Amino acid sequence: MALFKALLKNLLFVAFLIHFSNAHSQEVKTKDGVSIGNRKDFISDCAKGAQVSAEKTEGIKITEYSYCACFCDNLIPNIYSWDLEKALKENNLSELLIEDNNFKIFMDCIENNVKLTNNYKFEYPENNESYKILGVKSCVDEIINNKEMMDDFWTKEMAEVYCNCAIGKLLNSGYTFEDLQKIEDENSTIYNEVVLPCVSILFEDDIILEPENLYESNDIKGKTEQSIVPLIDNIGQGFKLKISIGGIERYFLFDTGATDLIIDRNTERDLLIEGVLKKENYLYKSEYKLANNQIINAQMVRIDNIHIGEYTVNNVIIGVIDEGSLLCGKSFLDKFKKWELDSKNKVLILYK
Repeated sequence: MALFKALLKNLLFVAFLIHFSNAHSQEVKTKDGVSIGNRKDFISDCAKGAQVSAEKTEGIKITEYSYCACFCDNLIPNIYSWDLEKALKENNLSELLIEDNNFKIFMDCIENNVKLTNNYKFEYPENNESYKILGVKSCVDEIINNKEMMDDFWTKEMAEVYCNCAIGKLLNSGYTFEDLQKIEDENSTIYNEVVLPCVSILFEDDIILEPENLYESNDIKGKTEQSIVPLIDNIGQGFKLKISIGGIERYFLFDTGATDLIIDRNTERDLLIEGVLKKENYLYKSEYKLANNQIINAQMVRIDNIHIGEYTVNNVIIGVIDEGSLLCGKSFLDKFKKWELDSKNKVLILYK
């Protein structure tokens, strides 16, 4: 039952990433001593923004002043000015917040000052992908810091698989806080449709399954319901298609017999140089069997901002091998609701 309580406790904040963007032009001292303004003004502006956000969302109660004072007095002094400036400029505070030295402070500010009522609905807010990232981080931290659970059979890898699954289902299905409180009831919808399926994917003949590419509508960004991707005839050896990873374009061999999206070390190097790949993107190692039955090792990474056709796809697991062709395999296509290969017209049709 500790697992279910952990999930319940640590999903409370999923909807509370309230950006204090109206306050960032005010001044408070950062970790490197850079003054960014007056404490009173900072907290006042932050509180006004928090109040407006709470009023727009049914089921949230915020102690605005204490919430913002916590950020001002504890979180901002823990962040370097250049990191804060970069996060605000790129509208990506979540990258700062999930860092271990910031995350506990952030969670304390949330847990002590934000409350939910039964009618609050868990769902992705418009134009904000931070919720799931932070929700998964919170869920994983709770599990790995629970000695009873970790001494039982849990590992960090298992926690990551479970939390990605569970929080994705919660946000995509729109459960309420009232639903969430029934998570330990074996007859409840949330127990049977979130907890059990997400625990079950951890095992196959008692072997932990690694994270995989699954369809989640919020991972796909694009205005159209379908996108037609031109295919290039590879001199009778199948097709190639253009894919951009973090702005770096490459032509991939379209191979549904391949498992994943595969890149080589040269492409990995370019992604590292451009800052697209970072240490936290690296996951586990896996093995691939080639057409000649050769077994090769691959380093798996999780990456965002993969552009194909009219879509940008986030949260994609790809493989890095030492050498060989760039391959677009079936696992990457599984990120989409549906896909079709039209060989006659030489196009791949993707459905959002």
